[in-house]
Amino acid sequence: MLRLNLKKEPYWLDLPAGVKVKVRPLSTAIMSAAQSSVIKQITDWRQERKSRFDVGADVSDLPDVDDELTRLGLSESMLIKALACGAVIEWQGVLGSVGDTVSPVNHQTVNDLMDIWFVAQEFWKQYTASLSLLEAEGNASGLAAAGTSAAGLDIAKDAMTKNSRAVKVKKAS
Repeated sequence: MLRLNLKKEPYWLDLPAGVKVKVRPLSTAIMSAAQSSVIKQITDWRQERKSRFDVGADVSDLPDVDDELTRLGLSESMLIKALACGAVIEWQGVLGSVGDTVSPVNHQTVNDLMDIWFVAQEFWKQYTASLSLLEAEGNASGLAAAGTSAAGLDIAKDAMTKNSRAVKVKKAS
């Protein structure tokens, strides 16, 4: 069972280094949009790399998304950034590169903040925590108490027992 008690209103996350971000609640729309943007970017890189490679052009400025580890690392990083761009609506403790003014929240500055790996990891952990709790709650059904017969109707016939044809060994006295 799942409890439908997800947050409906924006809320604050406390991130490292004195940063606080106000986020929209995580929804299917935000997650799907983030995933779609990652898939599109990976696909675009793959197509561009192939096009250049086919004509002998330089591909050194493009990531090798056919390498599994490269693709997985980029995908994770891009997903966190895309989620943050879709979710962060306000923040505290994020200053511009010059002066002591709070940096405006926009696509570029959110990406810049998520380029700080420990901030990005903590954002991911906290922002997706509600889904992790739901997943754990949804998996609350444990193993059947005494095997499958305790979980449902047993439709298998009983196995037949026959006397063993093996030679019986007499015990030495």
